[in-house]
Amino acid sequence: MKKNIFFVALLLFSFCNREVKPVNYIARVNSAYLTKSNLLRMLPDIDNTKFADEDFVKSVISSWVKNEIIFQHAEKYHFDRDESIAYKVQNYKKELIIDSYIHYLLQSNISVSENEIRDYYFKNRKSFKRNVDEAKVSHIFVDDFDEANRINKILRSRNHKETDRLFLKYSFEKKIIRKGESIKEIDKTIFNTTPRNLFGPIPSDYGYHIIEVLSRSSAGTIRPIDEVRDEILQRITQIKIQENYNVLVDSLVRSSNFEIKYENILDWNRNP
Repeated sequence: MKKNIFFVALLLFSFCNREVKPVNYIARVNSAYLTKSNLLRMLPDIDNTKFADEDFVKSVISSWVKNEIIFQHAEKYHFDRDESIAYKVQNYKKELIIDSYIHYLLQSNISVSENEIRDYYFKNRKSFKRNVDEAKVSHIFVDDFDEANRINKILRSRNHKETDRLFLKYSFEKKIIRKGESIKEIDKTIFNTTPRNLFGPIPSDYGYHIIEVLSRSSAGTIRPIDEVRDEILQRITQIKIQENYNVLVDSLVRSSNFEIKYENILDWNRNP
């Protein structure tokens, strides 16, 4: 847990641009700038965002600002020159490099067959049980109410030419919404109103949402294999990585030139 917190802190302090003022930036604290590219690197799961992600992104930006302010004040008192902190940063960087290298070596030699995925699914079906109600939806977000109304009317009309134009102009996002995990306006509309397929415009703090519900699933039902295939692939891959880790490390150790001189640490308390 401490390691994760430390890593987040490193991200918040690292992804900024000092001295050189960017043309477009998202946030600034004195001469430190947070750019869009920096922010995207702080959001490794940006392709799998939930509808609440806009709030999450804003919270990340706010955290960066607060932490940068504190960091700059700490610099005034030369905490950035603390040798113990520099040592921790160096060692944590080494651990990240080791972890990435080990995963690269193992994953490049690991394959998972479709039969393995199917076997794992049927042996572990209960682990894919839904804990809450879910809805598979197609979603679009715009900041203009009139435009949101226009989109809603076109979708309701089922006019193929008009809807095709919409799909070319806008990016409709398909994903799974779990009850209680989205922003309250969307959550209430999808799960606490009379079931229907098209909702919107749904107002939020940042604009308007139009949602088409493609399917609904109740808590307690089992997700189909197609829906959890990627998750199964990751699970099996991690199992194989763990199984092969010790074998790989032993192989690397045997082929390396190293020595350990335990006799030199017998009196380490007296002679550091």
